[in-house]
Formats: sequence, structure tokens, C-alpha cells
Amino acid sequence: MIEHDFFASKFMDELTAYNLNAVSLAFVGDAVYSLYVRTLFCTSTQAKSGELHKKSTRFVKATAQSTALDIIEPILTEKEKDVLRRGRNTKTNTVSKNASLADYKKSTAFEAVIGYLYLSGQKDRLNEILLLATKDIRS
Repeated sequence: MIEHDFFASKFMDELTAYNLNAVSLAFVGDAVYSLYVRTLFCTSTQAKSGELHKKSTRFVKATAQSTALDIIEPILTEKEKDVLRRGRNTKTNTVSKNASLADYKKSTAFEAVIGYLYLSGQKDRLNEILLLATKDIRS
């Protein structure tokens, strides 16, 4: 197993991250986005963990991520749009119990873009995308 410094500036070069399969990118992107949203709530409220969990799950579920994708899609670069397309076109065998197939596919695409930016160390761009995607949470 390759060891990585979790707080390193990047885990891999951009091309390597770009060439990962969309499911792997979405897997990482899901965790990054969830951590980001949880951190927003944890640092902005005195709520207990149960309430923090309820608040954060409203924003990390497939329908909310689908909406977040609609917000960020107009500013994506061509390379990010390609990652998004690969994420959206990923064959799915399961769908979230509370989401349509369309929302689930858009959610996977959103997570793939987040995963790509994170793994390739594009922190400024990732932050720009996350700020835009979570503007409703912070307002």
C-alpha cells in the first residue's frame, strides 16, 4: 500500500488524477465534500453531534449534490466538464433510496469533480468550487 501524507499539497499529479476512473474519483469526492460540509456546521454552530448530523445530511444527499452541480457547472473548465461527464455516465447498479436516477448520476458527477480537484492538489480551485456549491449553507 502506498503511504500518503493526508495533508500533502497533492496526492498525485493532475494527469494521474484525471485518468482515474470516475467511481474512484467520486468515492474520494464524496468523503471530501462530506467533511467540508460537516466542518462548516461544526464551526458555525454549537449544536450537538446528532443535530450536526441531521443538518449535514440534508446537504450531502444526492438531491442536494445534484443542485450543487447545477450551481457550479457553468464555471467548470473543459477538463472538469470531462470528469463530470465520465462521472455522470458511470454505470450504476444501485440508486440512493431517496433520489431519482438522474439526481444520483448528477451527484456522482459532482463528487467525481471534487475528487479530481482534491487528489490533484488543486486546492484553490477546489475551494472556489466548494464555496460556490455551499453558498446556501453559509447564507
